[in-house]
Amino acid sequence: MKSFLLTLVQFNTWSCEKVLDSFKTCPETPELGVMLLGHILQNNLYVFDLIEERDGEHWYGRPDFTLEECIESVPKIDKLYKTLILSKTDEELAREVSYIDPRGNKIVRRIDDLIFHTFDHCTYHRGQIATIVRQSGGEPAKTWFNRWANETDRGTRF
Repeated sequence: MKSFLLTLVQFNTWSCEKVLDSFKTCPETPELGVMLLGHILQNNLYVFDLIEERDGEHWYGRPDFTLEECIESVPKIDKLYKTLILSKTDEELAREVSYIDPRGNKIVRRIDDLIFHTFDHCTYHRGQIATIVRQSGGEPAKTWFNRWANETDRGTRF
């Protein structure tokens, strides 16, 4: 499980860097694209806080990340999640944590499921960002998993 989760982190980091590069191909930085990228990065940090059993409420209603905050957050998130995953056994990654979601519902999830969900959520929004970049006159990032695997020798370098 650890290897799989580390692979997800590497794929996510590579993909977010590609998205940031795609913004540079636009005549003007697409603000909606930056907002969505900021959203997924904030969600990565929110989920990290939940896994660490810290109150995530400080993320509710937070202003959107700026482009600069997005750029700073990508390597930070990579390091946080790699350190987290490497510090836990498979049994610890399967442990459940509980939290209250923004709607006030009590949620109980396994740590490994939360990690998978947050990076799967990123993939969903990167597709939206690609459309926004194209509509803004830029070249969308090609961030599908097989492309990452081919370009990085399957990301086997941790």
